[in-house]
Amino acid sequence: MSFSFGAVVVTYFPTDGQLTNLHSLAHSCQRLCVVDNTPEAGDWHGALVEAGITVLHNGNRGGIAGAFNRGIAKLEEQGAELFFLLDQDSVLPSGYFDAMCQAAATAQETGRSEGREDAAFLIGPLVHDTNLDALIPQFGLQGKRVYQFDLSKPFTEPLVRCAFMISSGSLISRGAWARVGRFDERYVIDHVDTDYCMRALRSEVPLYLNPQVVLRHQIGDIEARSLFGWKIHFINYPAVRRYYISRNALDLSLAHMRAFPAILFINVYTLKQILPMLMFERDRLRKSIALLVGCLDGLLGRLGGIREARPRVGKYLSRSG
Repeated sequence: MSFSFGAVVVTYFPTDGQLTNLHSLAHSCQRLCVVDNTPEAGDWHGALVEAGITVLHNGNRGGIAGAFNRGIAKLEEQGAELFFLLDQDSVLPSGYFDAMCQAAATAQETGRSEGREDAAFLIGPLVHDTNLDALIPQFGLQGKRVYQFDLSKPFTEPLVRCAFMISSGSLISRGAWARVGRFDERYVIDHVDTDYCMRALRSEVPLYLNPQVVLRHQIGDIEARSLFGWKIHFINYPAVRRYYISRNALDLSLAHMRAFPAILFINVYTLKQILPMLMFERDRLRKSIALLVGCLDGLLGRLGGIREARPRVGKYLSRSG
């Protein structure tokens, strides 16, 4: 079974190397839609259009969620049945699209055997974090129970039901897009994909892990320091990102904890980053304020871009130095 597919690539101040990568992607993906979140349109847009690549200038409206929404809407107009989500620096393994489309065919057959005819599913690859040189943890789903896969053991099934997936390298079927809807632009950036996964599960849209595909991906700019023989990793996120991480995690927890109690564990990531941030990162005071305000807004359900939700705080947190 063959599918018509397309890919959305979100760009933000792309480097020359990343632009070259986009031209390479166009050779393996006929419907490539680049959504540029850089505030001002770049001179490089024209070269991509001449190469047959669709380019939309989004200017960061709605953050990465807004870019996904506009890109998928364009691919849907072009007749795509599967929508791939890629980062500007995504380097795909050989045969990636073929393997993921084969996984989609398996998911569709599985759905039909279970009485679902709308071909609604999400599929993600195994992701190898190039910073840590290791596979990122993957979680399975059994009823409401979430458990961590033992990635040291080989998978025995071509597709495995899972609970979460990151957006990079994943695909959304047109049936899933119709049932789950658009990405929530009020989250702007962090946990945008977590929210979509939760909404998919609540809409009875299955999430699958395709263990046949491994995508190498850099998750943040991780640094490591040694303390009393312990290696401590930290990501020197700017203060605004700290705000979104803490706020969105809390808001998601409150929204979905009854249906999926395990969602509470996404706050552990926020907590684990506090001590390394205070010990090793720059601009600690501003980032601490960002965390506290983010927690408050998460509890209050105050969402949207920080410049709109809290103009004065947003201006302060966005200040460099």
